[in-house]
Amino acid sequence: MMTEKTGSLSSDQTVFPAQKLLVSGLIRLGNPEAGLVELRRGMAVVDRVGHEAGTVAAVVLDCARKAVTHVLLGHLPLTADYRLIPLTLIDRINEETVWLSITGTEIETLPTHQPD
Repeated sequence: MMTEKTGSLSSDQTVFPAQKLLVSGLIRLGNPEAGLVELRRGMAVVDRVGHEAGTVAAVVLDCARKAVTHVLLGHLPLTADYRLIPLTLIDRINEETVWLSITGTEIETLPTHQPD
């Protein structure tokens, strides 16, 4: 893991990135008693009406909480566009597809990923 040191920290303090992009991650949807499901790069992402919205580009890990918080949706219109999808907007997942509870139009209103 890369660490970053700053001049205002003592030599034993390390600053870790707030978020990390992962190739895959396990999440629990809805019911806390439900089993874990795997999200992984390359899975198709489908909107509420069944239109393909793109693919999973990465899984976003909150380093402080050590928990997956978002899926990074990748789709390639004229320019590359990566949207952050909160896990709460995932309706269901199977082996190869992530279904969202929102439409493609609503996806366009989600924040874009801004790398550090």
